[in-house]
Amino acid sequence: MLNVIKKYSNFGGGAQNPNRLVIHAMAEIIDTEDRDYPADQWLEHLGLSAHFLIQPNGDILKLRHTKTMAWHAKGYNSHSVGIEYLVPGLHTYETFLEAIKTPWVSPAQWDAGLELSQGIVDYFGITQDRVNRHSDLSPGRKVDPGAGFAWEPFVQALFPQR
Repeated sequence: MLNVIKKYSNFGGGAQNPNRLVIHAMAEIIDTEDRDYPADQWLEHLGLSAHFLIQPNGDILKLRHTKTMAWHAKGYNSHSVGIEYLVPGLHTYETFLEAIKTPWVSPAQWDAGLELSQGIVDYFGITQDRVNRHSDLSPGRKVDPGAGFAWEPFVQALFPQR
């Protein structure tokens, strides 16, 4: 059973009918010169959002309804659901980039994210070719979720018949 905590964000657009799932990664806590921000507060600070944040302990923060737009993937916001996996701990952008190079997803996070993603894919009829990493949609600009996210096993678990 998923533990979903509702913390709605005002940042996003109107209604959508998603046909794509985008997997992201960001730090659990962002270290800036001014202060440390929990991931959801950092997104708010930047005027961005995602539909869900998956914490290392497997808890899920729901920031936007899946049938409304979130600001998470430039050029794809009007028709996609965005899930941010949170990389454990406090990170600057540089330490985040290092952290996502090696395995970092906890078992609880993996299980929760897979169950959530399966529900989204099934509900909206999203096909395998429309389940993407952020880095697939913005190559050269975005690197998440990184080499430390077991992408092929994730996709195979979502679409085992293929």
